[in-house]
Amino acid sequence: MLPDSKIALLIGSQVPGIFFPAEQQISKVISTFASYTGRMIRYEHLNEVKRCFTMAGVLYKNGSNALRNAIEGAFIFTLSPLINKQHQAMLPLSLRHIRLQQLQTI
Repeated sequence: MLPDSKIALLIGSQVPGIFFPAEQQISKVISTFASYTGRMIRYEHLNEVKRCFTMAGVLYKNGSNALRNAIEGAFIFTLSPLINKQHQAMLPLSLRHIRLQQLQTI
């Protein structure tokens, strides 16, 4: 399992466009990551969107319960209105299922 304290460092090393102030709560880290991903969706930087979605999938699969909850709540919920069919195809299967579950509860 990935330690929550290393998530900001991991995302920052893989996505150079994101900077995290020291020692943020995991929910704030994922919220910042979601904001960045949302900008990439709006600008149609599809390679970067795919990278972010892939990273979110890996974090979701290997993360703590707090990280998984943050990805479900802050990442998927925030991005869901921006995701079209092309973007949805880029989502890892686990995150696609989370998004569909959220859409069914609306």
